Amino acid sequence: MEYIILFLEKGKSALLGKVLQDDMVSRQSIKVQEPSSLGLKGEGTYIMIDGAHEALTKAKEIGGPECRSIEGAEKEDIRKRILEAEESVAEGLGLMFG
Repeated sequence: MEYIILFLEKGKSALLGKVLQDDMVSRQSIKVQEPSSLGLKGEGTYIMIDGAHEALTKAKEIGGPECRSIEGAEKEDIRKRILEAEESVAEGLGLMFG
């Protein structure tokens, strides 16, 4: 499976809704995080989508120029941070309910 990471500037929540509500895109694995929750500076929203190539292309099309596609080393770093944050939450829930 492929993945993309998109970044939406603060105040673009309507565009976030369009991306997440698309039928093809919504069937993929989607994770949404703010930079501060990943230990990063800035205001906005990261959207990581794992899935079929066609759905990823569609997400980029819907986002258009207002939705920046993260690439290269930055993309790998953000993915790692998102997965670590998700793992940390899962571990915390395990301690509460385990």
